[in-house]
Amino acid sequence: MSAAGAGGAAGDSQQVRKASWQSSLANPGQRVSALHHSARLSDLTIILPGLNTPIKAHRLVLAMSSPVFEAMLYGPLAEGPEVALQEDPPEALTWLLEYMYRGTTRLPDVAMTVKVYQVASKYQVEPLMALCSEYLQATLTAANLPEIYDTAMLLEDTRLLQRCSQIVNHSPTAVLTSPQLGRLSRSALTHLLDHPLHITSEVVLLQAILRWGRAQGTRKQLREEIEEFLPQIRFLTLSTDEFVEHVMPAGVLSLSEMTALLMNIKRLEGMALPALCCPERDKRLCYDETLLRCLTLAPRPSAPRSRKQARGSIFVHAQNEQVLIADLRTATPLQLARIECRAIHPTSGLACVSVKDSEGNELAAVAAEGSEARFPGPVQLRPSAAHSITVSMEGHWPRGELGEAMATEDEVRLTARVAYTEGRTGSVTLHFWSFN
Repeated sequence: MSAAGAGGAAGDSQQVRKASWQSSLANPGQRVSALHHSARLSDLTIILPGLNTPIKAHRLVLAMSSPVFEAMLYGPLAEGPEVALQEDPPEALTWLLEYMYRGTTRLPDVAMTVKVYQVASKYQVEPLMALCSEYLQATLTAANLPEIYDTAMLLEDTRLLQRCSQIVNHSPTAVLTSPQLGRLSRSALTHLLDHPLHITSEVVLLQAILRWGRAQGTRKQLREEIEEFLPQIRFLTLSTDEFVEHVMPAGVLSLSEMTALLMNIKRLEGMALPALCCPERDKRLCYDETLLRCLTLAPRPSAPRSRKQARGSIFVHAQNEQVLIADLRTATPLQLARIECRAIHPTSGLACVSVKDSEGNELAAVAAEGSEARFPGPVQLRPSAAHSITVSMEGHWPRGELGEAMATEDEVRLTARVAYTEGRTGSVTLHFWSFN
């Protein structure tokens, strides 16, 4: 080969090296990622509804992640070079491709995750399905539950449905008053109403059903739309004032039905209950032990004291009342059932635990059994009001400081100042019902 020819070959080789996109990428994952949003080596065009620009894709990448795509693109009935996915939301399918090419796992929000979950289920991308389910379980609240409930039922996601049931059992009023309630399908609403629904008044349920019916946007009359749900409402638990104020203006019951219901509410004889009305007279609110929730308040100690100061204040013989929790506040109404705290375990004699309101009035008092104090009935704690819990006991009381404490779970948030002693930072666990 002549010198000129050899020089030309070397120049071509250098040009190939400069033009090589693979050389700058360290591993197969980076190379697959580089193909995304690129027509390079693509052998498939995806057409999505509402998306003006078709997506260039690679059969192998899609088939690697999805058995459905593998059958669709490599099976006996394989599609040609162009495939139209008319039923898939473009934004969800686009996100799915990001996951397939780039391994993207950071889901943006609940609304998108619901769509991605459904698309991932359709194409049997099981790792992504698990990711979506975990995200929805972690972000589920009473407010966004209607967005998620249908998907949990449709995909038969047992763990997500269990989490939904937990939210409905603990926060039925918040679920039923959610602005998103109208998004529930008929079957999802039926499933939801099968829960015990620990609500203080049937007015909450009536208004929820009415709001759902109006949100359906069909040509049916409201009565026709919601008629199958009316037997769920315990009209006989309403007062006459509640009936007149909320049921009569709704316009979904006939005059004869309303008359019969009012007479039955007043327990007047001689008037049969309308066929569509529930005969139940017991209110739904039920303080069942299985529905108890708990939060632990662990104080953050204030400025440290010297060992001498601490030693001189740990044990004080006292029979007078000591503060266990001060400035206890809750963001939502809750009903206190019992408390647990090792500090109330007396060295001798008995301990009496009291719950007081902001003015010092005693709401409830009970003798402690060991480190636990169980109240005879639910103790109502009002939102934003300051409550306190005190202990009177014989024997040695570990006198100390009050440290700031805060605990949250779902929509329940507690703040307080909790007693502790130097070197023995304590905590108090509150067991309560919260049907918000």
